[in-house]
Amino acid sequence: MPRPALTLPFTLSPCDRRIIALARRIFRGNRSDFEAAVRALRAAVEESIPAGRIFLLGSTARGPIVGSLLSGVGLTAAPRGVEIVRLHRGVLRALGLFSP
Repeated sequence: MPRPALTLPFTLSPCDRRIIALARRIFRGNRSDFEAAVRALRAAVEESIPAGRIFLLGSTARGPIVGSLLSGVGLTAAPRGVEIVRLHRGVLRALGLFSP
């Protein structure tokens, strides 16, 4: 029997899950359009958190990682499209595609 795939709800806080879900609803674009995904994330954060902002968390060879300073969850460009990642103590962990 195949193992079930890990899903984002098991790797994100409830707040991060709500924001990512809202950003996905706002996004509705090309799955590899990083700039549009970041705009959707910014809009979701601003709608969900009073005075909420997103930040540059770091970068990869493909470009910036943009997201939450508190949780380290953000978006980055990846070969498969825009990816949700967590940056914690300098270690980058892929959590899944932003737009599957």
